[in-house]
Amino acid sequence: MAIPKHDGLFNPLLEAMRELGGSASVSEREDKVAELLKLSDAEASEIHRGNRTKLSYRLAWARNYLKRAGLLELNPRSLGPYRIVHRRRES
Repeated sequence: MAIPKHDGLFNPLLEAMRELGGSASVSEREDKVAELLKLSDAEASEIHRGNRTKLSYRLAWARNYLKRAGLLELNPRSLGPYRIVHRRRES
């Protein structure tokens, strides 16, 4: 399977975050998304530019758009891993 574009990674990234307990490091997210998409080691490690993988690059964009949409936020305790935003539905 080819690595989806950033907008094709929204749901896999959110699913990975849920399965990882709502918060995860970059490497944990990448590994889980690769597992969910059933990417081979070669596909997951395909280089985009320099030493950054296509998966890492596209997940960074997906994370950025999900953050702008209010679905992810930086974890205030660590300022590193992102976490899922839980909102209450208004009646």
